[in-house]
Amino acid sequence: MELIVLFVDICLFKRGPQDVPASRLLFGLALVAYWMVGIALLSLQNDWLEAVGQAVTESLLLLMFCWVLLRVTNRLPRLLQTVTALLATDALISLPGALLLSWWLSRPDAPGLQFGLVALTVWHLAVIAQVLRLAVSQPLAFGVILALTYVGVTYTIMTMLFGLPA
Repeated sequence: MELIVLFVDICLFKRGPQDVPASRLLFGLALVAYWMVGIALLSLQNDWLEAVGQAVTESLLLLMFCWVLLRVTNRLPRLLQTVTALLATDALISLPGALLLSWWLSRPDAPGLQFGLVALTVWHLAVIAQVLRLAVSQPLAFGVILALTYVGVTYTIMTMLFGLPA
């Protein structure tokens, strides 16, 4: 329960990746949660096997992006905490996103659902920006640039690999 509170606090901008224990077990649990929520979300619009492939690919892209970023900024010892924070917060934010998307796909005319999905997306970007900026000890504007770069690169690669809609 204490760990869930930690990741909720990160989503609420009260704590950061520096507060995450550098634990391979915790990383593994965050990765499994990321995959479970990601597969549930992705399987709403794809078959199950493709959703698994997409979730695994996205997690590898996240790991590579963070490794490169922290290597270039000479902060590689922060990798485990940073990636764990990003995986866990993504799973927390994507869970209500999966519920909203499921509802929207069944009732596309329902009022407010698109706004809810956009709000979750913006919040998710802000959390990514906050985690990345704290990981590299830079101002928030730099974190926003990093988050947008990460999302843009990931979207481009996923589109090339899986033919996601442009």
